[in-house]
Amino acid sequence: STHCISSAASDVYKRQFQLVVVCLLGLKTITGISQNDNSNRSFKDYYPISERPYLTGGFGNNDYEKILLEAKPVVYYSIYNNIREALNRDTIVRGDAIYLSIQPQFRIYDENSKPVKTPSYKAFLGFQSIIQTSNNNFLTAALESGHFSNGQSGSAFSEELDDNTPESTALYEDITDDTDLAAILNRSSGNFSTNLTRLSLNYRINKFNEDNLPETIHSLTLTYQLYHRRFLGAFQFGGYNPEDIDIYGRHQIEAGYEFTSHLKGFRYTLGQEIFLHPDVHPSADVFRSETTAIVYPWDKDLGFFAKFAFGYDDYNYRFVDSFPRFSIGLTWDWFTPFVVKPSNETKL
Repeated sequence: STHCISSAASDVYKRQFQLVVVCLLGLKTITGISQNDNSNRSFKDYYPISERPYLTGGFGNNDYEKILLEAKPVVYYSIYNNIREALNRDTIVRGDAIYLSIQPQFRIYDENSKPVKTPSYKAFLGFQSIIQTSNNNFLTAALESGHFSNGQSGSAFSEELDDNTPESTALYEDITDDTDLAAILNRSSGNFSTNLTRLSLNYRINKFNEDNLPETIHSLTLTYQLYHRRFLGAFQFGGYNPEDIDIYGRHQIEAGYEFTSHLKGFRYTLGQEIFLHPDVHPSADVFRSETTAIVYPWDKDLGFFAKFAFGYDDYNYRFVDSFPRFSIGLTWDWFTPFVVKPSNETKL
């Protein structure tokens, strides 16, 4: 019986590993497409506020696990998108996008029996609206709402118990402000689940060249994120447990700045992001910082990046961990600079 259970668990992790491989192959296919010339960009949908996909390896780990590889094969499925068209009109008109975004995140750990554990899954229904200002800068607002979980059914703080059982719920009674949650976290099958909504604002200051292509860009983004019980604010599905939300906290604030420019035929981006979730459990850090440098050697969508992050971890329930990490890898840009007509007059 024990052998059967072990074999079944092994099959689950093998399937998870195969899923990671498929996602990585998908990212490879995307990067191959990115080598096409600029004329093909007319068929691409643009999302000014977006999450970049990546494949990365690096150095820096928590006290309990060693990360070998990490992948985030983010995809956007367009329902409606006229952003590029709107930015190329003779007058200033608003551009809008309605979309579905799937944002899985996988880690391969240096472990023989369970190399892939508690992967993250985010799915959003989103809306973005962009307007070109009279001085040819871009102002964008985005509203996204959806679900965030890791697909597990175990108790967050016991490998022997299922989530939502009386025995699992009783474990929370022993948790105090002084409890080290990282030390007792169920890292193999602990459940993390919540619905969430994100409201973001982005302002891009553009300097155009003689071909009306943005040559340098200063991009500033501010985001407020809220965890809530009802899916899309209306449906009783996928919400958090009452015991868990006191640990997660409900609120997160994000601020980011990116500088993009060109040098000798390639494009580069330097970025800084700050994340704050002020109402988490006292044993978890409230702060996370990410400093990123990206080089796009063909001035297309595919980029090579290096990132240094410190503060709380961004991998579902592992936000109770805190450690510095340096990583390098591949990424993809969802808002590659393209030719924009100078503005003349406003029409909303």
